[in-house]
Amino acid sequence: MQPIWLVFKTILVEVNDMYDRVKIKVEQSSKANITISTQLAENLNIGKRKWGFVSFGAKKLFADILISEELEYDDIVLSKKLADQLFIPSYPTYEVKVKGAEIILGPCIGILACQKNKDLSKRMLKEIALNVIDYGRINGAIITFSLDKVNKDNNTIEGYCYNPEKDTWDKGTFPYPLSIYRKSKLSRQWENHFLTFIGDSTFNNYNFDKWDTYKWFSKEVDIIDHIPRTIVYENKEDLFQMIENYQNIYAKPIGGMKGFGVIKINKEGEKIRFRYKKDDSNEDRLLEEGEELYREIDNLLRPGEFIIQQGIDLIKYDGGLVDFRCVMQKDESKKWQCSSMITRVGAKDSVVSNISSGGAAMPAMDLIKDVIASSHTEAFIFKERLISLCVKVCETLDQYGFNFGTLGLDLGVDTNKDIWLIEVNNRRPHPGIALRASDIQAYYNILSGPLRYGKALAGFGSEEEDKNAL
Repeated sequence: MQPIWLVFKTILVEVNDMYDRVKIKVEQSSKANITISTQLAENLNIGKRKWGFVSFGAKKLFADILISEELEYDDIVLSKKLADQLFIPSYPTYEVKVKGAEIILGPCIGILACQKNKDLSKRMLKEIALNVIDYGRINGAIITFSLDKVNKDNNTIEGYCYNPEKDTWDKGTFPYPLSIYRKSKLSRQWENHFLTFIGDSTFNNYNFDKWDTYKWFSKEVDIIDHIPRTIVYENKEDLFQMIENYQNIYAKPIGGMKGFGVIKINKEGEKIRFRYKKDDSNEDRLLEEGEELYREIDNLLRPGEFIIQQGIDLIKYDGGLVDFRCVMQKDESKKWQCSSMITRVGAKDSVVSNISSGGAAMPAMDLIKDVIASSHTEAFIFKERLISLCVKVCETLDQYGFNFGTLGLDLGVDTNKDIWLIEVNNRRPHPGIALRASDIQAYYNILSGPLRYGKALAGFGSEEEDKNAL
């Protein structure tokens, strides 16, 4: 059976090779040396080099450099002493580059999967294998590990390295990787530890909530007009003032996800209507001012835990609310790209558009052409407007100092075709929505995207990124 990355290679975007790909061979020797073919040495501009140091991950060791006319171009031979001290596995396909006196083998990318090794099950490794479906573009050592298997004494980790030949995860001890894709939490102490030894290369390193989103972006000139007015709910007067100002508002849990706990609140004459999902049914209550209204508010809203947000008259499709989920990812150039844009259509009469609440998904361009634009050209221009706002938001987060590789942005469009930023999902947006829209390309791009950025952070970015680093 072919490895999964070969099976899906045809549907993934190919890029031009920038670095030479090599295979590592290990020979018995008590000396620390590296042997390179004559042609590869010339290509790396080290044809006369006799001494230098070799690095893999955060490990760097001095070594004798031997040049051989007998070696195949893409073979590099390490002495066993050097290989053991580098903790380098021989089965990955590596890329090689030279920086001064340093010969760098990589990339070496880590995936922090969980806190405890007992939770790093075969099932979890199988799920993580989907992130390496673009291995032919990434290459190098991709190491999955748990936090409790990090050895601070010698800066190594015990984990599992992806074997592209067998499509397996092989257990071993490895050096600190030069970038870490964080799927599990890190304390500030651990963040500082990795910062000391590998630099600012731990990504998806910060969680923020709906209130943070409003506080930050409402101060940005290029974004403020796309942000609904929002306050933190502290008392009933907050709700009454917002509904007086906007007639139509939403209450949302500050840390909520997937549309859970969202309440739509409308003023209808002297009464207030509450619509929300409870269990599997949609609740609809119209109450006049009095004790019953106050009890409903107390039952639904907790001070300091909800935001109250200006309601937007969103466009609808087949009776359901519409929004757009844009998955933004950094590639090898460390620049933001739109990997996927999917339209979510809420269930009829639902207060949210989320798939988990009975909604459906479809390609964004299909919806734009059906509902928003009158021509293909107009639809393309409108989609670019959506992407442009997403790029502004993502680049602003970069300016704040955060290190994200993947973000999911939810955008709404009102009946005037104005665009609104509804939410920023910084907790690994689920790729399954692309499958709901039958967009296989987007599904695999979302899965493989984090490691493309991880490759750049590990020192093997695109040519453009590499030049910018000089």
